[in-house]
Amino acid sequence: MSVLCANTKTRLPKLPLGIPPDGGWYVRMLGQKGRFVFGIYRRHMKTIGYLGKIDKALGVPVTTRNWNTIATVMKV
Repeated sequence: MSVLCANTKTRLPKLPLGIPPDGGWYVRMLGQKGRFVFGIYRRHMKTIGYLGKIDKALGVPVTTRNWNTIATVMKV
């Protein structure tokens, strides 16, 4: 899950969106609700590099965390 920057007014690209965009994706963003963007990723060594490119693909600053981290923050 990625969380968009609070002061973002930029229009996001149409989802679903894969990174890299040329077919063989490693990260795929599937949907959005408010400031949250949901997606999946392939378990591969290259994936960590593509997770860092979500900001550029969406055109806005984001922070990306796995679901366990989000659930722990929600409990606090």
